[in-house]
Amino acid sequence: MHVPYARRVLPAAAMIMLITSCGTGTGTGTGKDTHAGTGPSSAPKTQAPQARKPFDEDELTARQLTPQDLPDHTIEEAFQGALISSDKPECRDLATVLLGGAMTGTLGQVHNKATKGTTATKVSLHSWTVTKAGSVLADVRAGGQACGGGFNAVSGADKVTITKVVAAAATGGDEGVAYSAELEQDGEKSSVEVVLVRQGTTTATFTARSASGTAEPPAAVVAAQLKKLH
Repeated sequence: MHVPYARRVLPAAAMIMLITSCGTGTGTGTGKDTHAGTGPSSAPKTQAPQARKPFDEDELTARQLTPQDLPDHTIEEAFQGALISSDKPECRDLATVLLGGAMTGTLGQVHNKATKGTTATKVSLHSWTVTKAGSVLADVRAGGQACGGGFNAVSGADKVTITKVVAAAATGGDEGVAYSAELEQDGEKSSVEVVLVRQGTTTATFTARSASGTAEPPAAVVAAQLKKLH
C-alpha cells in the first residue's frame, strides 16, 4: 500500500493508512519550509537545540530501530508518506503528524514501522538546522491548541475527518508533544496516538494506528528509539 489513506485490507483495518505502507521510500524533503507557531501539549524546555552538526541520512539510518532493539515487534521500512492538506490551514502541521504525512524542508529523513499485535507505529526521523528543529514542535503545538475540536485532512482524493484531538503526556528528549485523536474515514471510526520528540537537531515522530480501530500509546517504541538518538 503506497497511498497515504489505504483502502481496507481487513474489515477493521480501514484507518491504518500511512503507517502501514512499507518499502524503501526514504528521502530528503526539499519542499518549502512552512512551519511556524506556538502552542501547548507538553511544555517545551527552555534550552535551545544542541548546536551539533545535524545528522545526514546515513547517520539517521544508523540510528533507526532494528529487531534487536525491540525483539517483540516486527520492524520494517516505511514510505515517507504524502503531503497533507487541511480545510483549516492552522491544522495542517498537526494533521501531518497525526497521519504520518510528509514533512518538508528537512536536511535528511528516514522512516520505518514497528508492529506488535494489531498496532503499527510509523517512526520518522527528520534532521533539521538548529533554528528549524525547535520550530517544528512549536507549529504542531499551535495546531494542537487551535484544532482540538476537529477538522478535515486531505491527501489526493482521500479525506479523513479528525473529530477530536486531546493533548497527552510526552517524555524524553529535549522537548516533546503528544496527542490522542479520534478519526473517521468512509464511515468507520478509529483512534491514533502520536508522539513528537526533539533530540538536538533531530525530531522523531511516532504515529500509532491499530487494525482493531483503537491504538495503544507507543511508549516502548518511543523509549527504544530515543536511546539511539543520544
